[in-house]
Amino acid sequence: MYEAPAFHDGDSILVAENNLKDAQREIDRLRGRQLSWLKMVIRHRGIVRDGYRSLIDWTASRLDIPHTVARDLAYLARRLDDDRIDLIKRGHLPFDRTVSEQRLLQAGASPSDVAASEDLDLTGVTKLATRFRKLNRGDERDAFERQYVNLRVSDDGAVWHLSGRLTATDGQIVRKALDRRSDQIPPLTSDIEAELTPPQKQAIGLTTMAQDDLDQDLLPGDPAGREPVIMLIKDEALAEGSGETQGVEVFNGPRVGPQAVETVECEGRVEPFTIHDGQIVEIGAVRRQIPKRLRRAVLARDRKCVIDSCQSSYRLQTHHVIPRSDGGANTAENLATVCWYHHHIAIHRRGQQIDPHTPPHRRRLLPPRTWPHYRHPTNVEYFSPHEQQQRAYQAFLDKYHPERPHPGG
Repeated sequence: MYEAPAFHDGDSILVAENNLKDAQREIDRLRGRQLSWLKMVIRHRGIVRDGYRSLIDWTASRLDIPHTVARDLAYLARRLDDDRIDLIKRGHLPFDRTVSEQRLLQAGASPSDVAASEDLDLTGVTKLATRFRKLNRGDERDAFERQYVNLRVSDDGAVWHLSGRLTATDGQIVRKALDRRSDQIPPLTSDIEAELTPPQKQAIGLTTMAQDDLDQDLLPGDPAGREPVIMLIKDEALAEGSGETQGVEVFNGPRVGPQAVETVECEGRVEPFTIHDGQIVEIGAVRRQIPKRLRRAVLARDRKCVIDSCQSSYRLQTHHVIPRSDGGANTAENLATVCWYHHHIAIHRRGQQIDPHTPPHRRRLLPPRTWPHYRHPTNVEYFSPHEQQQRAYQAFLDKYHPERPHPGG
């Protein structure tokens, strides 16, 4: 078992802080040694000999480090002379702050501005450098030519990574659009700690904007809805044996788990196949989880989101009241129409489920099964407004006996 070191009468946090600082100074000294060796590589044209495009690529390859760190090493190795590098090696100059100060000088700041930047953190120094950097027409044209958006799947195939760069004006437009869309996402809960963060809301807003573009020819509240665009590829044996935690992936996309499978059961289709020893031995028929005609019939029947008090008609979709994993059937009685918010956020992302004991057009949601005060649907009793009024009147009669004067006079 791990045992915390004894600091006796000393402040343990202060001791930890001092040791962290000592370790950081040692890292800076080692970075200085790396800069010296990179100087030698530059002088002997090592990157040309080894066939690399740049010193950054060579450094990232040889040291197996991120390109961001390699970029800083290459930058200082080309910009500093041997005396300044020696100061870093001896621990007199911090590596990261030296990088920021050199970029500040390169942007056009004076030595006095650099001296004043010592009161700023590294992020503040970087922002200060943007004030001095000159922007001409060539720079703006270059920014336009270099803008891009890159969407790629992660190495483990679990998520998508979105990155890129935009011009100053285009970025402002995109940011305002995302902010406006994210402001339309209502609170998920009264618990502040469980609320979505602004970046999470922007990610959801970006998805809904893309979906709106796909549906631009549809009228708001159109009961026909859009056709599903999600398809799963399953290795049946592996998926069934692991409870959908393995062997499932989006067609031409990343692998997914049980939650995504439940989502596709509502609006997508599955293409099963079986792999044995790396060979495809069986290919099943593509099956839509909810037949198209049934889905449209349910949407036409309900016309709006059936969650109690919900007024939204945005992107109406169908959802199984009793999940397929719990034995729910693909029938009209087991399907309900819900808006995009309740379907994707409340149900599939937050883990809530429709209470099957509530009326078909006034459905209520139960908390996730992991919720501390979760109640199983069979233990929930729902009363309509009329029933609530009758129960209240009966309670009144039980409390006040006929022989006693009526409280109303």
